Amino acid sequence: MTVRVLFVVLSMMPLLAAQEPSLPPVGVALLDIAVGIPEVFLNTQEVRHVQRGDYACLDIAPSTNPYEHVGWSISLAPVMNLAGARGTLVVEFFDEGAGLIDPEIVSAETGHPLAAIGRSSNYTRLNTLQPRQAWFALRLPHSLVESPAELRITGIDYVHAVRLLPEQSEAAWAEHDAKVPANVQPMITLQRPMSLTTTAGVDVRGGMNTLQASLQAMNELAPLARVLGFTSIESYVTWKRLEPNREGEFDFSYYDSVVEKLRQYNLKWFPLLIVGSAYALPDWFRESKENVGLACLEHGISNDIQSLWSPHHVRHVERVLHAIGAHYEPMGIFEGVRLGPSGNYGESQYPAGGNWGVEGERMHIHIGWWAADPYALLDYRQFLYGKYPDIAALNTAWDAAYPNFDSIQMVLPEFMRSKRQRIDFTTWYTDEMTQWCELWAKIARDAMPKTSIYQSAGGWGFRETGTDYAAQAKSMVSIGGGIRLTNETDSYEQNFYATRLAATAARLYNMPLGYEPASSHTARGTAGRIFETITTNGDHWFTYHSNIFSQPGSIEKWLHVAPMLNWRQAPIIDVAVYYPETFNQLEDSAFRHLYAWGFNPRAAAVRRVVEVDYLDEHLIREGFLDRYKTLVFCWGEIAEADVLAMIDAWVRNGGTVIYPSFPRGPMTTVEGSSEPFERWSKGGTGSGQFRRFKGDMEPTSEYGDFVKEVLLQQSNLHPWTQLALQATHPAQVFLSIQPDGHLLALSYEDDAATVRIPGIPEFTMAPYDIVRVPLPSR
Repeated sequence: MTVRVLFVVLSMMPLLAAQEPSLPPVGVALLDIAVGIPEVFLNTQEVRHVQRGDYACLDIAPSTNPYEHVGWSISLAPVMNLAGARGTLVVEFFDEGAGLIDPEIVSAETGHPLAAIGRSSNYTRLNTLQPRQAWFALRLPHSLVESPAELRITGIDYVHAVRLLPEQSEAAWAEHDAKVPANVQPMITLQRPMSLTTTAGVDVRGGMNTLQASLQAMNELAPLARVLGFTSIESYVTWKRLEPNREGEFDFSYYDSVVEKLRQYNLKWFPLLIVGSAYALPDWFRESKENVGLACLEHGISNDIQSLWSPHHVRHVERVLHAIGAHYEPMGIFEGVRLGPSGNYGESQYPAGGNWGVEGERMHIHIGWWAADPYALLDYRQFLYGKYPDIAALNTAWDAAYPNFDSIQMVLPEFMRSKRQRIDFTTWYTDEMTQWCELWAKIARDAMPKTSIYQSAGGWGFRETGTDYAAQAKSMVSIGGGIRLTNETDSYEQNFYATRLAATAARLYNMPLGYEPASSHTARGTAGRIFETITTNGDHWFTYHSNIFSQPGSIEKWLHVAPMLNWRQAPIIDVAVYYPETFNQLEDSAFRHLYAWGFNPRAAAVRRVVEVDYLDEHLIREGFLDRYKTLVFCWGEIAEADVLAMIDAWVRNGGTVIYPSFPRGPMTTVEGSSEPFERWSKGGTGSGQFRRFKGDMEPTSEYGDFVKEVLLQQSNLHPWTQLALQATHPAQVFLSIQPDGHLLALSYEDDAATVRIPGIPEFTMAPYDIVRVPLPSR
């Protein structure tokens, strides 16, 4: 992270010789606007003197770069004789705006940190419009004598003074902590309410001994969440904190304290419920015979993430979820709950990444096939027994010679000779995760009948995770639940192609939809993620607090774009992209290797010219293809016969298929039939049409341009879709059509972007911004 700073050079103070240096009782003023400002400044054009009522202070110009933080820097040369002294940094400021005040001592030569900041108090800006003081415990580095150092402070405007005081007593710190304002007012209130959720420093993986640190963090971060318009706080609810000592002896004291703290700020609770992930397990359970972890086929090594096929674990899921519901739902504190049925963190997937072992220990975890425990094999054989009437039928389908079902063993998919064998295995493996998540959802609904419930779906589509986005979305329909997609990043395009299938399914099934970043994002991601929520009519938006609170640019962007969530609507979309799920079961090229996808770059090229939905075989079988005029293929040459038959019927009835030049061969069924593709290629499309691109697929924009050319020739598209296709704009401007007669535009360009659309006045967009303009009447 680059930090652009203002340098304040101080006149030298008299050296205070001391064997053990300590700050004078009155402290040291590093900057005090009341007694004069240092005369020598760098970047003075970024600073201005301002008044807030009778309060004089300095303001600094905001950054225009999402990766750059504006900050103040004060030379510590005047106090180099105090090297090694402990003290309290006091920052006096006028509290207007919101954010985290973040000081650090760095080398003036390299910018590297030299000393850690300790205890902090009142370090959040809460828009109280009153003078306040932030305190930070620090120790001046011993290296001050040999090399220059600076005190840098980011996240603050309207500075009045910066002082170094002697160490403060515990009583003084406690008194100052109590001054953090609790009765704060939101800077944003949506007219069309939705769940806006963030974190507030509650410990994630630790035990009961982390409570006081969690409450201390909440004392600062929860009111800031309230000021920024968030409606609820997420915390991870782990089994080990609820039932730490023995089965049946529940202890709610940890989370009762969290709930009590939230009520002080009029905030709701949106917990993530985790029973099976390794870091959530109580010691007494880990040491019992009921602990059956998942094991990988690659190495035959297990970890403590609980097996879906264990005969023991579901009983504990039922007990724990019912205990949570019985204790907390009557309190009315839930804004919603999120389910964490499996995976490393608590998501609807098999182990794939991260390494959150028990008590911080490392465990065996990787992307792979987690079906090597004995209970999994028994279940797999039962699945095959139910699918095939006898072993002869299975042998025919697999081109195999098994004597009976009990002789079938687990084999890694890459070593399977038959396509049908691999599809059977990956279908079973993925459906087992879907069914496990559905079971969790039904238990949760029974335990919490009045609460909004969201399933957690992450990853990026590769089959090893077991995440079938469309199927998992549908599994929540019967309980009236929603799905929260946990895989967004700072890239709008990556967010689009990682979430679009699940978002399409959520809209088609008319269910709640939420979004979460995989980890971090900047102001860019704040704008892009808000745009995605608006244009998919989302109901729930989550981010980790550091993605906004710690970044002044992201706070500024949030305050600008979050009110636009009032514009949420389901979009007008005429074009679907075929999501190659069967091919994904057979090949790694579609989704497996992050940043080396076959499908996503080509789908992104299509999105640059028109907004699209994704349809996989589940959604096509449900009959949703009839809602679209055009189906675009981007990658994959194998589909199930019944799905190809449904696409063929849709084409004959007037649909248009657009197909790439690669793969070179025809689209076939799993068994190898190239019908109806060969017939389409010869003009046998009934009242529909088949258009195949003949150019090179690199760069991918060539295919995007071809898709646009074909769509412009289609008279059956919505008039506003046709109008948007005629727009001219930079490549990183994305358009969405709203049914109330507006066009929404997102610019992900680094510079100003001009958009020209026939019949609409030309408009120019700032970087990473959202603009809404009316469309001409139809």
